[in-house]
Amino acid sequence: MEEPTAAAIGEVQAAFGADPAAAMCLYKAKSTLQDGLCTKLSFPNTPEHGETIVDEPPTMPGGKDAGPNPMDVCLGALATCQEISYKAFATVMGIEVKSVACSVEGELDLRGFLGVDESVAKGFTSIRGTVTIDTDASQEQLDQLKGAVDAHCPMCDFLSGTCTLTLDVKTQAPTDATRDDGSLSAQAIGELGAALGADPSAALCTYKASSKLEKGLASSLTYPNTPHHGPYKTDEPQSMPGGQNTGPNPMDLVLGALTTCQDITYKAYATALGIDVQRVETAAEGDLDLRGFLGVDEAVRKGFQVIRGTVTLTTNADEATITKLKGAVDAHCPMCATISDKIPVSLTVVKA
Repeated sequence: MEEPTAAAIGEVQAAFGADPAAAMCLYKAKSTLQDGLCTKLSFPNTPEHGETIVDEPPTMPGGKDAGPNPMDVCLGALATCQEISYKAFATVMGIEVKSVACSVEGELDLRGFLGVDESVAKGFTSIRGTVTIDTDASQEQLDQLKGAVDAHCPMCDFLSGTCTLTLDVKTQAPTDATRDDGSLSAQAIGELGAALGADPSAALCTYKASSKLEKGLASSLTYPNTPHHGPYKTDEPQSMPGGQNTGPNPMDLVLGALTTCQDITYKAYATALGIDVQRVETAAEGDLDLRGFLGVDEAVRKGFQVIRGTVTLTTNADEATITKLKGAVDAHCPMCATISDKIPVSLTVVKA
């Protein structure tokens, strides 16, 4: 079955209502820093879809433009989650939707990430976007549909609320095989920080994601800042009506944004502080109760309730040094800030 039906969704809702434990989902992501700030991302729930490369642009020391940025990936999770939510709730409400597309963008000031100005927010300051729906529905029906999606979209709830985030750090001994190419230097980071301090407008970045729902709940996702990479696929598992398992779930994807952002932030701050960290690996998982998303129990949170993770550093640094590094990363990681703060999300709906 490629397209979801109201009957199939109703059966899942009834099953979750009868057995709340069946609605609990554990989403996962794992990433490993390669050379520079390039990191390789995988999703343990769907290993058959392989790995994705996430990177920084060449304007960032150590960036090689081998893939989208973690903050773009975060927005990609929002865009595709919106499409899935619109399709699911339109189906339940009996509104025919021929297609759904979503474009979102978010602003971030790199002076916060780089510690140039500690008064500057480290994560997104706002997110805005447009959902375009091809439908013959009336404006009243569209307004009702938007209200249902706004109230139940897991990514909207996650970004606009706060979430308990716990990230532990452990170390392992380096080997010759874990040494990177040395393309990132403290001097280059310092020069960039000085340049952004002198010209704050140069620190303003707009991250972007654009996606379109295809068959069922599968979306094709692109990143306008790096159009030469992709397109990427997201989807739901086959246990969700309309899901075909052609790609990772949006909630896995946002955890991937977190793990890769941790990789990059640890490497950048280790380099800036003169700490020899040869490799960074981050694994994260998040708990989500699908009764919230599907409206089975409105008291249940729609987004993540808790996110846990472990960062493994390949280094000979002592415990005091690692504690200092973790403090710097916790204070400056853009995805940690985005998760911990309430980010204003404004999404407009228009007809195609």
